[in-house]
Amino acid sequence: MFGILGFNAAMGKRKKQVVPSPSKSPPRENLKEIPADVLVNVLSRLPLEDVARCRCVSKHWSSVLRRRDFTQLYLEVSSARPRILFTFVHEGKRIFYSILQDVDPDRDYSNAISPYYQMHFPKGLGSFHDACPSIRAFICNKYRKPMICNPSTRQYISLPISTTKGNQMRPYFGYDPIGKVFKVFCVSDDFVCRVTTLGTEVVTWRRVECLIPHWPLHSEICIDGVLYYLVGCLEDGTRLGYRVVCFDVKLEKLKFVGGVVGSLILYSSFINYHGKLASATKLVKWSHIVYEFPDCWFDFVADTDIKIVGMTSAGEIILSTCSLVEPLYVFYFNVNKNTLTRVEIDFEIVGKKASNSQVSTLINHVENVKLMD
Repeated sequence: MFGILGFNAAMGKRKKQVVPSPSKSPPRENLKEIPADVLVNVLSRLPLEDVARCRCVSKHWSSVLRRRDFTQLYLEVSSARPRILFTFVHEGKRIFYSILQDVDPDRDYSNAISPYYQMHFPKGLGSFHDACPSIRAFICNKYRKPMICNPSTRQYISLPISTTKGNQMRPYFGYDPIGKVFKVFCVSDDFVCRVTTLGTEVVTWRRVECLIPHWPLHSEICIDGVLYYLVGCLEDGTRLGYRVVCFDVKLEKLKFVGGVVGSLILYSSFINYHGKLASATKLVKWSHIVYEFPDCWFDFVADTDIKIVGMTSAGEIILSTCSLVEPLYVFYFNVNKNTLTRVEIDFEIVGKKASNSQVSTLINHVENVKLMD
C-alpha cells in the first residue's frame, strides 16, 4: 500500500485510503493552566495595553492580574522606568499625556518628542486648574470636590465634599507606606482640617486637630508618609508669616516645621532632595547650597515662564514651561555635571487647539495596574 491509494485485488479497482483522523483535543477542563507564579512573572513585563487585553483571556488570568503580588511586582518594574506626566484642559476635557522621564544619552533631543496619550476625563469633569503630585501612579485634583484617577487603568472616582457650609477647600494627597493606604487631607477656608481614607466602602471625613489657624499655599510634597505643605498664618495676631506644616499620614497629626520663613519661599517649590524636604527657587537654592545654571540656560529660557517641577532619584532637577502658548519644554539640570538638557514636547494638533491651556507637569509618575474597584 503506497501513498493514500490502495488496490483491492478482489474488486480489481482502486479505492481511497481512509486516513485516521487525529484524536480530538481533550476537554478544556483537562488542560493544565499556566502556573500563577509564571503568569505573574511574565505579564509583569507587558505594556499597559497588553495587560488590559490579558484580563479578557480567561477568568483565571483575570484573577491572577488582580492579585496583590502581581500589582506590586508590576509597580516595582515600572518604578525602574518612571515617567513625566502632563495634564491640561482641552474642550472641557482634562487630558493626560506622558513620556519616559530618564534622558537617553544616545538620543538626539534637537527634535520634539511626541508624548504617549494616557487618558481623559469626560467633558465637565476636568475643570480643575492643578493636580497634586503623583503618588504610586494615582493623581488627586486640587478642587473643592476631590477626584482621584489612575491614568494607567483610565479609571477615576469622585469623593464627596468635606464641608457643608459652602466653604472652599484645598485637598492634599498622601500615602501611608506602613498601612499601605492613600488618604486625602484638606484644609477649608474656615481653618478646619479633615482627612479621609481611600478604599473604604463609605467615605467619611474626620476632623484633624489644628492649634494654629492657617490657609494653604501652592507648594506641597509627600515624603515617606509625611505630607509637607506651605501655609500662611498670622503671627502675634497681626503680622503675616509663612510656615511649613507637616501632616503624618498614618497618625493623622499636624505640626509646624521650624519657625517663620521669608517671603522668598513663595517663589519656590518643595522637592525631595535625597529623601529630605528641600525648597528650591529658580536660583536652585536650598539650605546653604547654591547651584548656578550653565551659560546655555539663558539661551534656552530667555524670558519664558518656567516652574521647578522636582528632583529625580538620579539627582537631576526638572523644570518645565507652564503654557501651550509656546512649545512646551522640559529642562533637565544635572547639578553634579552642571549640564542642561532641553526637551521639546509636541502635542501635535491637540496642543495647537489647546494653546491657551495651562499645563501641570508631574514627575516620578509610575504605572500601576491596580483597579479602582
